[in-house]
Amino acid sequence: MSVWPKSSLGSLVDLRLSSVDKKTSPVERSVRLCNYTDVYKNSFIHGRLDFMDATATDREIANCALYAGDVVITKDSEKHDDIGVPALVRENVPDLVCGYHLAILRPASSDIDGSYLYYALNTRGVQQQFHACANGVTRFGLRKADIALVQIPRPPISEQRAIARVLCALDDKVEANRRMNATLEGMAQAAFKDWFVDFGPVRAKAAGCARYLPDPLWSLFPDRLVDSEAGEIPEGWEVGCLGAVAAVSRRGADPVNLDDETPYIGLEHMPRRSIALTDWGRVGKVTSNKTVFGKGDILFGKLRPYFHKVGIAPTNGVCSTDILVIVPKAAEWAAFVTASVSSVRFVDHADRTSTGTKMPRTSWKTMSGYRLCLPETSVVRAFQDAVQPALERIVVNVHESRALAGLRDALLPRLVSGKLRVPGIE
Repeated sequence: MSVWPKSSLGSLVDLRLSSVDKKTSPVERSVRLCNYTDVYKNSFIHGRLDFMDATATDREIANCALYAGDVVITKDSEKHDDIGVPALVRENVPDLVCGYHLAILRPASSDIDGSYLYYALNTRGVQQQFHACANGVTRFGLRKADIALVQIPRPPISEQRAIARVLCALDDKVEANRRMNATLEGMAQAAFKDWFVDFGPVRAKAAGCARYLPDPLWSLFPDRLVDSEAGEIPEGWEVGCLGAVAAVSRRGADPVNLDDETPYIGLEHMPRRSIALTDWGRVGKVTSNKTVFGKGDILFGKLRPYFHKVGIAPTNGVCSTDILVIVPKAAEWAAFVTASVSSVRFVDHADRTSTGTKMPRTSWKTMSGYRLCLPETSVVRAFQDAVQPALERIVVNVHESRALAGLRDALLPRLVSGKLRVPGIE
């Protein structure tokens, strides 16, 4: 129970329901559309998100444009517990408009802070009110009048801002870790492509260009390309297949011997186009076969490979049989194999060679035959030394972010209810 007085959303915010759809019209203005999935999958709305291009009328833009401090919630969904999911607009994004199936909650009183409002909407008590108000049978929705009646704890504005400051600091660190992981992965992929796909150092040496790697690394690369069955490759290297340097682990898990708390990763836990696996569950009561994986193994979603679900296992556990567990045949090939199978080029190959129409699926037999240029051992070891620390840092950041998110989730209800005050934790 909250020690703070409660107020209805209708008394605190300017509530707006969006009617802007995804259709485009040549007589309307171009906008960037914040859609249902942008809100459902992201806690914060900012300019780094990949918004959809659309059009809207002047009236729709005036009513549904988004500004820093706004909170957007999901208004319609196929499940009642997907109703009322909030996201905070952290910055002004040019031409950004709220899309259909969403509602805008814009602070309209000096008694409410937008950041605090976002966190208050995330508490269990408020979420239960949204779920209870959801109308429908096969599809659920919130009416404007229902949203307006939802009650939230309302501490003094100074306390609201202090609460938001603490919780935002935790979320900002989680976001900083996410961006760092994206940068580390991008650097690893860039180095892999330059060294082993484009043969940048070899071409530069052959052309007499200035060196762009440290001397010890530069000296490892040959200075000319030679013809091969796959086209030109660096002298001394060879054309091979992925199966020559990597294998798939087929260790099955006996359901009888699995503890309920064993970490479990399914396809639903794996993000797209990111090797940072930040989400996993617990296996619970096992009703089907699972595959065992170890920390650092490479997990590859073989069902619908176009989703590009490839990641580094952040812990020991078990995974769905729709996920392949790939391991290097020698430790020195770990970074090379990780960068190879998580590359857009390889995932596109897995997609093209998959079988099935509605549910295309790839296999290790197909993947292992993927042709690639295999460098000399000295270059592989240099790549391992240069890139593996970055891959390991990604896993460290994943665990740090989960710990921070757990702390935030523990503090959230106590701070919003007033059972814990900010001076007590700062």
